[in-house]
Amino acid sequence: MTSSAHPRQQGAPSGHVPDGAAPSGRHATGSDTTSGVVDAVEPAEADHAVLAAPSRRLEIVCAALAVVGSGALYLLARAIEVRTETGGIDPRWWPELLGTLGLALGVALLVVAVVRPPFSREDLEAATRQGWVRLVSAVALSAAFVVLWPLVGFLVATPVFLIAATYLFGGRGWKTLLLFPLITTAGINLLFHTLLKVPL
Repeated sequence: MTSSAHPRQQGAPSGHVPDGAAPSGRHATGSDTTSGVVDAVEPAEADHAVLAAPSRRLEIVCAALAVVGSGALYLLARAIEVRTETGGIDPRWWPELLGTLGLALGVALLVVAVVRPPFSREDLEAATRQGWVRLVSAVALSAAFVVLWPLVGFLVATPVFLIAATYLFGGRGWKTLLLFPLITTAGINLLFHTLLKVPL
């Protein structure tokens, strides 16, 4: 009697997959699964940013700069000329207060930076080339603002400075680049020039 089933190919095991054919079902090899895991891990490792390490020197430098800047603000505030000494709130009062508070906080930060271990900065990324470029550009913008302020006036120099600084740090759109600088300039002018009588 002739069997209806086709004879099994000679020399080929039952689980054999011909060359060039992709395995299917549970007979698939683990190489495809492993390659998929590797493909998923590699982009994650590429996107992983280098975290900033603790730095006592950086904390001391920042605190020292705060002390120097606040002290300079206080001295400049004392140099403001007042036509009539009232003994109360005058054009020198507000900047003197800011300078005094800043000086006290700066000294406190300096003491903490010297006597305590440096703070952890695990939530911060390490410095990058783009970050240094932005820092230098911001310092240059600030210097230009200080130079232009007496020449063109506060109401002209401040919006230009704020627009440039906002764009430098990623601000886009007409609302961000126009409304924010104009409203901020108007608010500062109202507070200092109008209410506190501090000449700008």
